[in-house]
Amino acid sequence: MDQGKESISIRKVLSAVAMFIAGFILVAAAIHVSLGNGLKLHADIRSEKLQLMDQWQGKAYTAAFGSSHVHNGFDPRTFDVTIAGTPLQTRSLNLAISGGSQTEQRVEALSFLKNLNAPPRIGAPIESRACMVILELNAGANFTNEHLIHPRAINIYDLDTVRFVSKLVTPQMGLQQRIGRIGYSLLAMVLHYTNVGMLSSDIFAPPIDHEMFHAETIDDRRGLYTVYLGPDVKPRVEAHLRKIVAEAPPSSQATPEELLPGNRELLNELAAASPVRNLSYVYLVMPMLTDLKNYPMPPDEIAWSGGTAPIINMARPDLYPELFQVKYWVDDAHLNEQGARLFTRLMAERLKQWYVAHGWPQRCGG
Repeated sequence: MDQGKESISIRKVLSAVAMFIAGFILVAAAIHVSLGNGLKLHADIRSEKLQLMDQWQGKAYTAAFGSSHVHNGFDPRTFDVTIAGTPLQTRSLNLAISGGSQTEQRVEALSFLKNLNAPPRIGAPIESRACMVILELNAGANFTNEHLIHPRAINIYDLDTVRFVSKLVTPQMGLQQRIGRIGYSLLAMVLHYTNVGMLSSDIFAPPIDHEMFHAETIDDRRGLYTVYLGPDVKPRVEAHLRKIVAEAPPSSQATPEELLPGNRELLNELAAASPVRNLSYVYLVMPMLTDLKNYPMPPDEIAWSGGTAPIINMARPDLYPELFQVKYWVDDAHLNEQGARLFTRLMAERLKQWYVAHGWPQRCGG
């Protein structure tokens, strides 16, 4: 083949490749637009919580978001009873999800707020006065690696999510952590915009897990999920937990932790998305038994464009020693139902103390 014919052949190949890529992008974009809100596409474990959110729309005015630590630890029943009779009185949900992340709680909270109604002043079974968004401060930025190709990640990692992740890094972080955090979000975004699995999820959406939904809603749990250990497992787990407690030093060491720009930006974004005025925001640091050795110590509050929000740090064995007893834990990172009741009561009492010192919030909706 002479040089001229070879050049023409290469140009044809490059042209065909370019046309294929352009066609693929156009088809992917058309499918993506037709799918609408990716959060509403089926994703195991999350879809059950979204159905709970829909069922309580107009009847619940506060929600807790985060990972399995909140999923197993925040009891809406105990929270509502503990703050009843104060300006914080409300009706709450547990919308946290096992395996959750900062990115997931962000899109969930945005969805909750976009459909939020201010509580009526009269006529409600419980006269709610406050609307709160409770966020887990120590949830991971992204999902774990095994969730990268899971619908829970693919369906929500749009450009706005990637921008949010970019604000969850600081120059003080190690280079590997920064690259890993941003790289994960970028790869998930590629899968999102190329609709990997999203179309089939829309067409062949499976039903929700009714067994899990029942476990999260029975006895007015409103999203609280409890793990029960079988008789063959429970003794081994309890022995492991007793060992952790027995080997803990006499006093735990505090590890100062800085806030990330994204923590503040998230509050600004949520406030802008809500049609209801006078929302209250709370960041929550969840406890683990490993806190008996050293525990995270972020600031007590966070300033944002709408004021100051409390950071309720429950990972404090020095302040809440009763919470770090073996009988309240199902493993070294998750509370059982009895522990969830104790945790939530202590957390709600601490929240009331913060507002007594800083001033009660205005009534939700004005």
